[in-house]
Amino acid sequence: MLSKDFVPVKPFDEFKWKWASLQCTERLNDPVILLGVLFRMRKLELLGQNIKYSSSEFAREMFDLSNDVSDSIKVNLGGRVGERNIVRNSSQYWRALGLIPSDRTGVIKLTEFGKKVADREISQTEFAAITIQTFRLPNPQIQHDAECQKWLNAGILLYPLKLLLEILCELAKIDQAQGYITPRELVRIVIPLSGSKAGLQDYVNFILWYRAEKIDLVGWPNYIEGANDFRIAREYLIFLRNYGYVLKSEEKKRREDEVYCINMNIFAEIKEIIRKQDKEKSLLRALDQIRASEVASEVERKRIQNRVSRPNQAYFRKEVLKACERCVITNVTMPEVLEAAHIKPFKYNGEDTAANGFAMRVDIHTLFDAGHLRISPDGKIELSNRARLDYGASIPPQIVIPAFTNREFLRWRWENYNGI
Repeated sequence: MLSKDFVPVKPFDEFKWKWASLQCTERLNDPVILLGVLFRMRKLELLGQNIKYSSSEFAREMFDLSNDVSDSIKVNLGGRVGERNIVRNSSQYWRALGLIPSDRTGVIKLTEFGKKVADREISQTEFAAITIQTFRLPNPQIQHDAECQKWLNAGILLYPLKLLLEILCELAKIDQAQGYITPRELVRIVIPLSGSKAGLQDYVNFILWYRAEKIDLVGWPNYIEGANDFRIAREYLIFLRNYGYVLKSEEKKRREDEVYCINMNIFAEIKEIIRKQDKEKSLLRALDQIRASEVASEVERKRIQNRVSRPNQAYFRKEVLKACERCVITNVTMPEVLEAAHIKPFKYNGEDTAANGFAMRVDIHTLFDAGHLRISPDGKIELSNRARLDYGASIPPQIVIPAFTNREFLRWRWENYNGI
């Protein structure tokens, strides 16, 4: 283990944790944007006309997505079209995760993994777990060969999302109140130590020493010299927050002091996802292992269970069941097994009204919230491959949408959302 007086040395001048482009836009990491753009790429790719990102067709899709999220996510996709389109300027968000290939033809094209995500064959929870296990630095999808070679020459290979969760889990094991990290600690301690091949206990020790004011980091090198380096590093914490692995506490005046706490509600599942994995495994092999362990299913169940316990949920359930006292899919009427499901999620400014809700049997609600069951504005039912195996014979292909339901909310969810 490293002693308190250890001072890291940069393995090479350009060493830093890259995620996005230099013109990073943190909101692109929100699932409704990251995957919403992907869904629209796939829609145009399926037309089979070699449509380009600079095309008017892609521009229209971006304008529509911008309009759909304007009340909840402030990002101007509609203003980044044509020759200066969002993918040309910020393609790293999709390339880094293996969703689109690294070629730069300008033609809309998804990888096999990207197609499965866009076609909802891979749930959002599975996608996040795969990313945590496989996202690595150096990353050939977003870094040039010469830059990757510098990492390899220094003998450094990192899985930064996995590393952050490992650190958080160790901190929480010592003291649950310490199970958090701030962006300041990430850029001042974690990233410098990662270039020195530190062990897990070293990260934990230095973070705790720093919090106890036993070290002052004088003489430690600066790893955020560039104008956007801090924002790019913070992307890792934002990704983990967006997919429910960490929870951000109350807002701070300075972004450096934001507190990202490990989600103790899924602590056991996080431990399972980050336990030692085969290095260099493919995205689809990671999917097979995640499904074999059923860990993603347990994450979905616990996160949905926690969502149902939201303080205003009782009022919302009362309003929905007053409007319709039976499950919209199965027609079950026992109130003991009925819950109220938001169509447009509360997180994205969905309202707590009957017009934005369905009465659903508990298991159907779980499928709906996890993205395994989708309902189109005209009542068409679409199941994921996994849900079809168990529910295909018992779920109708079409339902009648209640008259009080706002179909615009259904359209929003159908086009933009893939579950928790």
